Amino acid sequence: MSVDSYLELFTTMYGWAFAGVFRDILVDTGIIFLPFLFIIIGTWLRAHEMNAVEGADAAWMVRKMEVEFWTAIFVMAFCFTPVGTSLENVKLHHTPATTALNPAPATATGTNSDSTYDDAFSSVPQHLELPPWWFAVMSLSGGFNDAVRGGISGGLSGLREVEEFARSAAVEDPSLRAEVQRFFNECYLPARSRYLEAPPSPSAAAALEAYGDGDPDWMGSHAFQADPNLYPALHARAGVPGFALDVAHQDADMDANAAVPDYGRPTCHEWWADPALGVRAKLVKGIGNLAAAPTSLTEKVSLVFSSVAVEKREDGLARLAMGRSNPAIAPEMMLPDDNRSWYQALLGAGPDVAGMAGMVNKALHAQASRFPIIQFATLAQPLILMGIYMFMPLILVFGRYSLQIMFLGALAIFTVKLWAVLWYIAMWIDEHLWVAMYPDAEHLLFNVLHLEFDTALKRSTLNTLLIGLYLGLPLIWSGMMGWASLHVVHGIDAMKRSAISSGMVSGQAGVGIAANVVGGVGGRVGGVARRAARSITR
Repeated sequence: MSVDSYLELFTTMYGWAFAGVFRDILVDTGIIFLPFLFIIIGTWLRAHEMNAVEGADAAWMVRKMEVEFWTAIFVMAFCFTPVGTSLENVKLHHTPATTALNPAPATATGTNSDSTYDDAFSSVPQHLELPPWWFAVMSLSGGFNDAVRGGISGGLSGLREVEEFARSAAVEDPSLRAEVQRFFNECYLPARSRYLEAPPSPSAAAALEAYGDGDPDWMGSHAFQADPNLYPALHARAGVPGFALDVAHQDADMDANAAVPDYGRPTCHEWWADPALGVRAKLVKGIGNLAAAPTSLTEKVSLVFSSVAVEKREDGLARLAMGRSNPAIAPEMMLPDDNRSWYQALLGAGPDVAGMAGMVNKALHAQASRFPIIQFATLAQPLILMGIYMFMPLILVFGRYSLQIMFLGALAIFTVKLWAVLWYIAMWIDEHLWVAMYPDAEHLLFNVLHLEFDTALKRSTLNTLLIGLYLGLPLIWSGMMGWASLHVVHGIDAMKRSAISSGMVSGQAGVGIAANVVGGVGGRVGGVARRAARSITR
């Protein structure tokens, strides 16, 4: 039997285990027989209150009592008595939805869920007997959910998983954070200052054409790398670990020193772009790539955005890592003379930055509220199911083993279990809306990894829509199932009334036939008696 979450592997067993405790109490105390007593007393009182035509009240009472008794016995046998079906913890299984990140997810079972729930619920029951009706309803609901997921074409790509991973990713290595700060101060700020003071070279203009006007706004600017007067012309102020001395060129002034440094001073282009020692390569490797994580952020991005060029994927990761490293502008006395004007310009841009922060703040609020709402919903669903399971014996007895409780309970289980499918559909719609807003894969990658002013409005809209889908679809579905439950109740009542009315009609017809028979016999007897009396008087 399939379930829809890791937690449901355990709440299903615990729910029916608690139901078994309630059921044993009802059996041991004899409360399970009270509904039959109420049926007898209630039917007798109702028959006498109706004041039906003479002779019909007895027939109605017998017929109604017969219907109520056999209905109660049927419901008790199929919904209360645990015979014929068993729920094995090892047979419960949950297979997560396939995504680009996990195209072949492992199937978890109640005995090996591969989650922390194994330690939390180590004493979960392994074998339970279930009433056949509820076992059938649960099996049908689980199979229906699997069929719906399998029937939705395209599946999930994992955009939200990458976004969540990127949102929590950080550069943990303090030495890498220090190196990023050095590169920011020694290379990016001087290059940015030169770029603003002089028109871009033809090579820089070509890079801007290829990478957009926002390219100079981060340390890995391709325009800065392409312009021979920027990164290729600037050097690190001191030795950078890993780079060898180049006494023939940029480190020639160190050759005559008594104490030769251990490392060389590479150009800013080499310092950034070296495939092994460069800041870019270290940032891509260091952002969100934790040893405890089964899949690194770099691998997730390469799987989900396989259509994006490797260079642009790594640019996006490096830019994310730069933001997580949070390099700060150095004090004015630490900057070269030709960079002070740029530093002063940055200080004057404070009001503009503050104005942009409002929109980003709204987007952050929407994003922050999305995660706890989704987590609450997905954890609440298996707990609600557990509550439904555990109270089934009580509600059946208090409902006098009625068919209404039988069918309404089935509808309740089916309704709540389908919530998981609705959340799957919500995620599917969310990803397609995201692609619709960013049809270009490169822009989509940038939006997933970064939250900036130009993406804040769309990001907050998407997060708000996802929250609305997560909460709204189950509400719509549950409300519509409420319509169906009313029809079920009305249908069952109509069926009972039809059976009882048929009994009343047949009872009345029987009384009429009996009266006619008695009247006919009485008339013939009276005729014979009158003829005998006349013969005697003669």
